[in-house]
Amino acid sequence: MQLKSELTVGDIIGHAIIWIVLTVVSFGFALFVFPYYMARFIISRTIVVDRQGARIGRLNCTIDLASIIGNIVIWAIISILTLGLGYLIFMYKIYAHCMNHTDITANG
Repeated sequence: MQLKSELTVGDIIGHAIIWIVLTVVSFGFALFVFPYYMARFIISRTIVVDRQGARIGRLNCTIDLASIIGNIVIWAIISILTLGLGYLIFMYKIYAHCMNHTDITANG
């Protein structure tokens, strides 16, 4: 099996515009939430294909704000106390969290 992304440039531009606006409106606090939603955005536009290229299913990342708010608060505090260095570790934990909350929807 193999993973194939169905992400388009249009999808990326639209997603980026939304998050730029949210970042400005929230005075930068949206940047603590953005990496989760970026990972979810990419994962959820990925399909699983077999060796012949036939579609088997779609990845579905099930994170939402309620499931990540505790992590965000903890890592925001760590990032502030470490003058931003904690954010680098936070990025690894984000992707691990998103992958742990991803399943495959058959023929999705």
